Amino acid sequence: MNLLFTQRFASRLCVATFVVLVMATASETSIADDDDGRLSAIGGLSAAHMYTSYIAIGAIGDAFGNDIYDTERVQELMGGLVGMLDTLKKQLLLVQENCEDEADKKYIDETIQIYSLLQEEARQLSAFSKSRDKSDHRAYEKARTTVWPRIEKLLGLDEEG
Repeated sequence: MNLLFTQRFASRLCVATFVVLVMATASETSIADDDDGRLSAIGGLSAAHMYTSYIAIGAIGDAFGNDIYDTERVQELMGGLVGMLDTLKKQLLLVQENCEDEADKKYIDETIQIYSLLQEEARQLSAFSKSRDKSDHRAYEKARTTVWPRIEKLLGLDEEG
């Protein structure tokens, strides 16, 4: 296994673990504002999921770039991720229909938009894995760098450091 890939993966895993712990702590403090904690759980889970989805796409891209995953494997993984995100977006819309709080509705809207951007990133990685064309790589990089600031902002990561 490529040492650079291993270091990147370990670094991303540490950051992902940190975010999950931060979100868990944040959701504990907001449960008091949520009658049964369901919205807090949905918020914490969606935050962790969008973050780890971003990390997963990047790790799969790194694995492809280092010849650890072939085109077929990338296609399989990205197709599954895009489908899963479609399902989650539909489920969040159902939750949103029953929300009374405007802040919760805005959070769900932003989460759905981020999930759409993650789907675009996954599709662009998939396209690049098929073609290995520089223009497809640029499209993947553009999708990757477009979604990250949105995740940072929603999760409050842009306020750190």
